Amino acid sequence: MRCAALIAIALLGCRDETLRQVKAIRDEVCACQTVPCGEEAIKRLPKQDGKPHHRAQAFAAEMITCMSKLYLKDRPSEDPDDPAEPSSPGSSAPASPKTP
Repeated sequence: MRCAALIAIALLGCRDETLRQVKAIRDEVCACQTVPCGEEAIKRLPKQDGKPHHRAQAFAAEMITCMSKLYLKDRPSEDPDDPAEPSSPGSSAPASPKTP
């Protein structure tokens, strides 16, 4: 009986350490400003052997939300009137005033 209690305590300790790692990586992913930064942080996630803890799943959902924001921020604008997109030769966008 005592041996089972020690094993249970050891497993809970591992779970807590895994949760701390996942939370730290979630914080790092959500602090990233670029997609490669977030992808590199996600690669360091610990491998899960058994069923994931519900808190780890919540942290993973938050990481996915942060990564989706990074991917959306990295996409080029599809707005044809966006002034940030320069007109290229052969495009239907109006030329700049300095273009002959």
